[in-house]
Amino acid sequence: MRFDPPVCPECGEYAKGTFETIPGLALLMFDEDGEAEYFGQTDVCWDGQTTDLDEQGRATLICPTGHTWQAKTEERYHQPSEENHEP
Repeated sequence: MRFDPPVCPECGEYAKGTFETIPGLALLMFDEDGEAEYFGQTDVCWDGQTTDLDEQGRATLICPTGHTWQAKTEERYHQPSEENHEP
């Protein structure tokens, strides 16, 4: 896939990744009075993972420094070369 722009507009670093939404089921515990508390564990549904997009369909990218920006995406269907890990 390609991003436009692929580099952070603040520091010039390539994106580290995209912001994602991953659905999960936060487990509950109930006491004898019916009061609920979070159990402290969430079952994650990885198959439901989606990239966060803005109203214009742009992905939210983040650089290694933590800056975020919006980028257009273009899907490409080929295997990346093991020799070339840089975008």
